[in-house]
Amino acid sequence: MIGLQQAERHYWLPAPDPDTGVFERHAFPGRRWEGQPTGVAVCGAQVAMAVPSEMDWRTAPTCMPCNDVLRNRPTAS
Repeated sequence: MIGLQQAERHYWLPAPDPDTGVFERHAFPGRRWEGQPTGVAVCGAQVAMAVPSEMDWRTAPTCMPCNDVLRNRPTAS
């Protein structure tokens, strides 16, 4: 890639809110989840992480603050 920076990678994972237990799909830096028990999402939330069920993927809404952070990142020129 001449003159272009590679975009920072991230992955999405349903995770429960520590206060309510309600799941949301958060974005995390990196290529994929490596089995760590907790993580800090791009929105700054610290959440517990575990293998999500199919139902978690289907019902957990996207974390809009994570989405906004990723959408508002400057693009490489």
